[in-house]
Amino acid sequence: MKNFIKYIFVATIMVIHVSSAFAKSVKYTYKPFSEEGCEMEYSVVNQDTSYFIIATVMSDRMYFLDNPTMKVRTFDNYVITLHGKVIGNTTETSNGYVIGNAVNSTPIVKSTAQFPITPDVLELFKNGVYKVRLSMRPMSHERCFKRDEIGKSLYQLYLEEKYSEENF
Repeated sequence: MKNFIKYIFVATIMVIHVSSAFAKSVKYTYKPFSEEGCEMEYSVVNQDTSYFIIATVMSDRMYFLDNPTMKVRTFDNYVITLHGKVIGNTTETSNGYVIGNAVNSTPIVKSTAQFPITPDVLELFKNGVYKVRLSMRPMSHERCFKRDEIGKSLYQLYLEEKYSEENF
């Protein structure tokens, strides 16, 4: 019985590692305050001959401006400024919670923006991202990382896109 439980545990860990290896985006959750928390997701796509970073925020109130700006500081102290555009805003209502006889539901805003980027600038991501700032409403999203959480992963996504385009 103990061996069976160990086998299940090892198999579960392997499935998690394999599925994360094939992930096509980088995510993190940021909750400085319970009400202003958000989940961020980044990916790299190639359209025609141009590369874009696609950023998606899921929050109860935050969404991208019409012409958002992404500022990135790498661990090598390079500052990268990207100007993008919004490609979608949606609002969903999550499962609510009951207070007395009333159900209070929380809206979830999902906002997506694309930021054009050149391969030369994407090369700067391979040493890691220290800080990211996105212009949003009602406040900007800003996150500092003690260790790289998105830079190397975005660089790997860029390499995968480049490889898939070259080996069509």
